[in-house]
Amino acid sequence: MAICLALLGLAAPGLAACAMATTSWASEPPTASATREVVGLQASAPGHAQQPQANPSVIGLGLSGTGTSFVAPASPTDKPYSPDCHVLMDPGFKGKCVVTVAPTGTIAGVVETKASRPIEGRGRPGKGMLGRARAKAATTRSAPGAQERDLVWRREGATWGLVLVHVFENLGLPSLVWADDIERDHDPKLVFVTPSARTGFGSELDLVEGTGDVVLYRFLGQGFANVPPAGGLVTYVPGWTEQHGAANAYDQTLIGYSSGSWRVFSEQYVPDSSALRQHRGAFWDSLAVPAA
Repeated sequence: MAICLALLGLAAPGLAACAMATTSWASEPPTASATREVVGLQASAPGHAQQPQANPSVIGLGLSGTGTSFVAPASPTDKPYSPDCHVLMDPGFKGKCVVTVAPTGTIAGVVETKASRPIEGRGRPGKGMLGRARAKAATTRSAPGAQERDLVWRREGATWGLVLVHVFENLGLPSLVWADDIERDHDPKLVFVTPSARTGFGSELDLVEGTGDVVLYRFLGQGFANVPPAGGLVTYVPGWTEQHGAANAYDQTLIGYSSGSWRVFSEQYVPDSSALRQHRGAFWDSLAVPAA
């Protein structure tokens, strides 16, 4: 797989393009010097601050779902199969869902929150249509601390079987889930992003295979992730949320699938301003199908 951050439009402004530089990681991880050449990492010009250096030993590192908040359900749970995933939501909960059909199976991602009481001071009966509209809006709004359940169901013949569960108290905003062919290999997956206290940014990203397994977990630390047009995943994690991270830079990591595993293809720290120019939400891919 040949990856070039400059070609994908991900190199920080001022970095030289690498139009002629390609490296394949199908056989072995790249060396640190080869990675710098491919992603356009040059030494800072005189008079420009040098960004903190990432750890070159992570290049080629195999990644997995270790660390995910998802767990197996406490007991088997089945529901009759329906192509409409909304039937998977339990009474008293509201939310969104999406289904993806992969070579390894059909799975549905569900994000549901338990209906909460109106927030105090909102939705009190009023005169006329405006008062009724405010009351209705209040009764459908999730209050901070509402119980959330992020679920993954897998089709087993004529039934949906529950395979993954993440139950927690949210911060007032529910998790987000998409169906997405991240690697552009016709093997779509579910992408879950748990939001952070920082609006528009995430705390955790989980990639779920058609088998119903979490195959990639990434700590986002109030960061975000994008999928380049050619595929793969680029995460931007604020350095101040990492141990020994840079205070005014984002840890930009390019991840792809190679040699039977998800791997780190490149890593560098980029200035806050450069990273935030890539921000389009907690997760963005022009081809992703969001839950509805």
